[in-house]
Amino acid sequence: MSPKQLLVATAAATAVATAFSHVAPADVLQSTYVSSSNYHFRVAHMPDFDQVRDTLGTDDDGDPGGMYCVPTALTNLLGYIGTHGYPEVGLTAADWEKEEDYDLVTTHIANLAAFAGTDAMTGTGHMDGYDAIEYFLSCRTPGVFNVTQNLATNTTGPTLRSIVENDVNGAITAMGYGIYDCIGIDVWGREVLDRTGGHYVTFTHGYRDGSTREISYRDPDDSSNSSAQSNFENREYDVDAVLYTPASTLFGAMFKGGRTGSRIMRTSGGKYRMIDCVVHVRPRSCYSWDSSFGIFRVTWAGVLDGVLESPPAVPANQVENLRDFTVGPFNNMIWYLDSQTPSKAYGVRISNHQVTEFDLPHPGKQITFGPDHAMIVLGDGQLSRLHPFAEQGENSPQPKTVQIPGQPEYLAIDDATRSCWVAGNGQPGSNEQAVYQIPMILDMEPNMYVMPQGWRSDVAIKGIAMTGNPEMPLALLGEDGGISLCKPEGGQLIELDLIWTDGTISSIQFNDEGDLMAFGQQGMTLFRRSQENWSIVDDHPFMNQAISGKSVMTGSRTNYDPEIHGTDGWKQIRDLEPVEGDLNGDGVVAIDDLLALLADFGNDNGDGDLNEDGIIGVDDLLILLSHWTP
Repeated sequence: MSPKQLLVATAAATAVATAFSHVAPADVLQSTYVSSSNYHFRVAHMPDFDQVRDTLGTDDDGDPGGMYCVPTALTNLLGYIGTHGYPEVGLTAADWEKEEDYDLVTTHIANLAAFAGTDAMTGTGHMDGYDAIEYFLSCRTPGVFNVTQNLATNTTGPTLRSIVENDVNGAITAMGYGIYDCIGIDVWGREVLDRTGGHYVTFTHGYRDGSTREISYRDPDDSSNSSAQSNFENREYDVDAVLYTPASTLFGAMFKGGRTGSRIMRTSGGKYRMIDCVVHVRPRSCYSWDSSFGIFRVTWAGVLDGVLESPPAVPANQVENLRDFTVGPFNNMIWYLDSQTPSKAYGVRISNHQVTEFDLPHPGKQITFGPDHAMIVLGDGQLSRLHPFAEQGENSPQPKTVQIPGQPEYLAIDDATRSCWVAGNGQPGSNEQAVYQIPMILDMEPNMYVMPQGWRSDVAIKGIAMTGNPEMPLALLGEDGGISLCKPEGGQLIELDLIWTDGTISSIQFNDEGDLMAFGQQGMTLFRRSQENWSIVDDHPFMNQAISGKSVMTGSRTNYDPEIHGTDGWKQIRDLEPVEGDLNGDGVVAIDDLLALLADFGNDNGDGDLNEDGIIGVDDLLILLSHWTP
C-alpha cells in the first residue's frame, strides 16, 4: 500500500520553528482511550529532524547519517521537551533552517549517537539507545523524567494500542518497527517472522475505531539533502493486526508462544513491518493510596507544557482493605491486592479506570513485576510467577509456584540480576529474621542469607528494597526506623551503611538516581548520599505533596534481554523506500520480480499493479523494466 502523506506543517521549517516559540496548550490535539478498540491520540509540534547530515558517519551508500535513525528519533523527543518547559535539555525554540541552528541540531544528534554507540555502518542497539536518552535526561533534568523501554518477545510486546495508551497517560514516544521476512506458517497456524533489521521513528498519532487502525510518525530518513533541514511532516499509514511468532526457523517456532502485533502497512513485496520496540518518556509519577476516598492519588515531578497539566486521581474498585499495590510494567495500570479477596489481583487502567480481575494460585501478600513483565506474587511460604500480559494459546507460558521457608512478608525485585528477594520474621515472636534470594524464573531453590551482625536482634523487618547500587544492592527497613544497606557475601548479609529515620516509615524505595524515598505518616522523606553520609533533601519535586505511607514511585525500566534483542537482526538501521518494481522486497528488481508480474499479467489485482490502474498490464511491465537492477 502506498503511503499517505499528512502534512502537519504547511510551510517550511521556518514556520515550524515559529510555532515552537509560541507553544499552545493544545499541542495534544486528541487524547482519548475508551477501550482496546476505540482510542485516539495526536500531538502537534513534534520535531522532524533529518538523520542524513554532513559530518555524521557515512553508511554503505555513502550517505552521512544514513544509520543514525535512533539518535535522531530520540533527539526529536528532546526537541519537544526543550520547547515544552525544559530548555535545559539544550534544544530550544530556533529557526532550524538557519545554518548555525542546523549545525546545532547535528551536534546534538552526534552527541546522543556517541552515548548510544551508534555505528555508521551497522546502526544502533536497543539497550544502547535506551541508556543514552535515560542518561542524558538524568543529567540535564535530574529527578523529573522516567524512560521506559518495551521490546517485543514471543509472548508480549508493544502495539499501536499500548503506544496510544501510554501517550494518553502523559508520555511522548519514539518507536521502532522491525523489518521481518515471513518464512512460513507453523504447525499452530501462526505466521513465523524472522527479524532482519529495524528502523526508528518518532510517534505522533495513533487511532483505532473498530477494525480501522492508523498511525502517523516523524521519519528521520525522509530527505537525502545532507546540508539543510527538510520540511517537518508526518507519514501516515494503515495498521493491521497480525498473529505471529518471532523465530528464524519453522522448527524453532514450534517451541515458542505467539502474540498479536501491529503491522504497519507501509509497502508491498512480502516484508512485514511490525511495531516491536518503543521508548516512552514521561514525567516521574508517585501513586499514593488514599483510604479515605478509595482512590490512588497521582503526583508528578513536572509536566510537559501542552500535554497534561494535572493528573487525575484513579478510583479503585470498592477496595475493602488494600494489602499492597504496584504500578504495572507499562505504567498503564495499577495492580493491587485486597485482603478481603486475597486470591485475586486487581488491575485498574489509569486511562479509563477499567478494572480487571486476575486469579492467583494462592492468597497474596505483596505483588510486583519483573523486567520481563511477569507478575511476581508473595504469599504465605509461597512465591509465584504469573503472566497476565501473555496471550493464551499453544506454548503460552504457564504459572509457576515455589515454596519459601518460614513466613516471608516482604518482596523486592533486582532487575540487574533478575532475582527475587524476600524477607520475613519467622513465626510471631520468634525473632528469626531471614532473607532469601531466588532467580526470578523460579528455577532454583531459594538461597538463605543470615541477617547482618549489626542487626538489632529484637527488631522485626518491616520492608525490603533494591538500591540499584551493585556495591550494596539490598536495603532492609526495621520497625525501629533503621535502614540497613547490605551486600550478600556467602550466606551472610554484610551491613555497609545505616540510615536512621523517625520510626514512622511504612515502606522504602530507591529512585533512578539512587536516592532513598521513605514513605510514612508525614508523607515522603528523601535521603541522598553525599561524601559517605546520608542527609535529608528538602527541595525535591515531591516536597509537601499529598503522599501517604502506601506509595509507589515510577522508575525507568526496560525488558531488554540480550539473548533475544542482542543479535544483529535486532539492530536499528535504515529502511529506504523500496525500488518501484521490487515485488518480493529483496531490494532489487530482477528476474523473480518479472516472473511474479507475468504470473498475474491480465489480472485485476496483485502486487504487480504498479501504476494502480486496476489491471496488471503492459504499463506495469514497462515500469518494472525501467527500474531493472543491472
